[in-house]
Amino acid sequence: MTFDSDAPQSQRFAYYGVDDVKTGNMVMAELAKLMNGQGKIGIIAGNQNAPNLQNRVKGVKEEAAKTPGIQIVGTFNHVETPQDAAAEVVRVRNAYPEIQGFAMIGGWALFTPSLVNDLDPKRVKIASVDALGSQLVYVDKGIAPVLLAQPVYQWGYIGVNTIIDKVHGKKDVPTIIPMDLVRVTKENLGEWARQLQAWGFTDVPEAYLKL
Repeated sequence: MTFDSDAPQSQRFAYYGVDDVKTGNMVMAELAKLMNGQGKIGIIAGNQNAPNLQNRVKGVKEEAAKTPGIQIVGTFNHVETPQDAAAEVVRVRNAYPEIQGFAMIGGWALFTPSLVNDLDPKRVKIASVDALGSQLVYVDKGIAPVLLAQPVYQWGYIGVNTIIDKVHGKKDVPTIIPMDLVRVTKENLGEWARQLQAWGFTDVPEAYLKL
């Protein structure tokens, strides 16, 4: 059983997770709306050798091609830690000050609050995958008005249930079990924060739980 990132050439019997190309499509579509279909963007892309991330980049580029006013300046890879990802965003902003938006196919850079003071929401917009507790401040401040959350608790819950059905129950299970992304904005920030808390996350800011 695989989840999050598939290994289709292995002997896995099922995969549960997002469609990565579609995820890239969705990130870019949201960013294009935030930018009114005009401007230069960068793709923050994590590990260049990860097949799932390669497919997300492909999806971003496919979707960007549908909006003539959007120009991709570059795809920027980095070590997948919050500090390295955030440092790459700052480096790219300094090297390419004309960039007005970032399509983040993973939420690494937003797992640290360091960019809250480094990015002006009037000058740069972000659409990103993931919406964990540490990232919610970016929605609140308008820097990342749209986060596309993977309901990560379900990786374990649905993963284990699928294994039980297959191995213990001798049931036929789907080879591909799609995960639907949840669109998180200011409108449902409190609801999403409470969902994270219910799943056991302990880093959800109290202020958002009260919304």
